[in-house]
Amino acid sequence: MRRFYTYAITIFFAFVLIGESNILRAEENFFAELVPVESRGGAELAQAAKLGFSQLLVRVSGNESILEQTAFQEAVDNAQEHVVLYSYSEESDGTYLFLEYDDAFVRGLFRDESVPYWEQRRPPVVVWLALDEPYSRRFAARSDDVTLLSPSINRFEARGVEARFPLLDLTDAAAVPVNAVWTRDFDQIRRGSRRYGSEHSLVGRWIDLSDGTKLVDWYYIGPDFEQHHQMRQADVEAIWDVGVDLAVDAMRDSLAVTLQRFEAAKAISITVTGVQSIADYRAVSSVFEALSQLVELRIDAIRGDILMYRVAGVSSAQEVARLLPRRSGLRIQSASDPAQLDLIWESIQ
Repeated sequence: MRRFYTYAITIFFAFVLIGESNILRAEENFFAELVPVESRGGAELAQAAKLGFSQLLVRVSGNESILEQTAFQEAVDNAQEHVVLYSYSEESDGTYLFLEYDDAFVRGLFRDESVPYWEQRRPPVVVWLALDEPYSRRFAARSDDVTLLSPSINRFEARGVEARFPLLDLTDAAAVPVNAVWTRDFDQIRRGSRRYGSEHSLVGRWIDLSDGTKLVDWYYIGPDFEQHHQMRQADVEAIWDVGVDLAVDAMRDSLAVTLQRFEAAKAISITVTGVQSIADYRAVSSVFEALSQLVELRIDAIRGDILMYRVAGVSSAQEVARLLPRRSGLRIQSASDPAQLDLIWESIQ
């Protein structure tokens, strides 16, 4: 009997670990989705594959209207053909289907249609929501205002962006007083958001009106520009829809790239100065090798401390610069010429 219990417990934990594994795999894999299903039948699998692929295309593009385009709708209709791996897991709230899609097909689809593609390495957005209450103003706290803030989390996640909320401790109070939102002191917001590893913020001024509606000013605060939208609405979900769209659309427009067919793309020249050792050369090469799934890259020449590359697959030097990871050790010297990108190697600080 004891042996039976041991086997039963082992099997139980095996299923738990499989479920947790599927959740983690979906979170970590840019080309995977986790979809709830009612059963494990073939029809349910086909429908889940379509739903998951629709979600994937929205996330990869950062564009909720992408499914209106014919080529992408046709791809969704045939989504099961592009599934390379799937598995089921049982969770406390039901059955889930993990679906991993063909990443090469997805990139090829975006390349063929010349639709902006927003790659996996995305900065988070810091959410500062200032509430105007009868006797004071304060920032909404994730610990105290769960009902108010939680609708934003899934919306950001569906668009492929991580939302971060400030701790609102003494450090935040000194860096970003709540009145900075009312005076639109965006430089204070930028400094406060850097503490959370981001140059992108969604800032809200939220006023509850006597008729049950809310007057909300949304501000997207980027590294060097801002966007604003004011609205009056009773539905909290609809208010967050507008705020999240404002931030994610602005981030996408400044960070996404337009992939081009290699055979039709014009080559872009890249020079990297300051490469003074074998270690420097290897470090710079590793940065560019990480881009190989999106662009074609070759070394043109090595002259003293200068590396010269030629890149094809995106539309301009500025878009190549967008693909470079933050803290890569490469600083942009010039990207004003669409066909020429000049970089300086400063090593990783």
